[in-house]
Amino acid sequence: MTSVFILLIPVFFVSYTFYKNLSQGVENENLDDKYAKRVKELQIEVSKEDPLDRRGNSTAKTRVELEVSFNEEKPSRTELIKSMHLMTHQKISARSKWGAIPMTPDNIQQSADYLELLKTKFKIGDSMYSELKTILDHWSQGDFSQADKEQDRLLHFLQANRGFSNGLATENEEELFILNNFGPDYLNTLDEATYTSYEESSP
Repeated sequence: MTSVFILLIPVFFVSYTFYKNLSQGVENENLDDKYAKRVKELQIEVSKEDPLDRRGNSTAKTRVELEVSFNEEKPSRTELIKSMHLMTHQKISARSKWGAIPMTPDNIQQSADYLELLKTKFKIGDSMYSELKTILDHWSQGDFSQADKEQDRLLHFLQANRGFSNGLATENEEELFILNNFGPDYLNTLDEATYTSYEESSP
């Protein structure tokens, strides 16, 4: 009897972790039926991708700002870094994510413009300016292949001791995060062409 119980423990554990995402339901109540159904499909796929909850990527609803907002009267590098950090949340895997800003071309461009303002006002050192510019250049080209490492670097600048990534989000995880937090209008941020076409059309 004891041996049967021991054998059943892994089964119960896998079942629990597999259905944990499903129990969240549809967190964004503004979604129409089409996208609410898609959320449920994605919850199943995400559970299949990580059945033992080893990565435990949070795709849940969090506090959202749809656009970056900077104080140009009192430029602050911390303000920029915090916003960039929140923009990484849709692209990375982490067990906890507090706040989110969508990774849109406009938000990237406004962040890049603010970085230049910080440099002009002597509010940022050359080394940090160079690192942040490199990150924003990657993003403006639709390159998020290092977003997990970039997020951790941003947290280092903020002297954080938690919230570090455990890799990149899968495509299903990112789509679920977008629908839960930003809505379907932001699904184009999954597509590299969204960024490259924006770059080509910019003056």
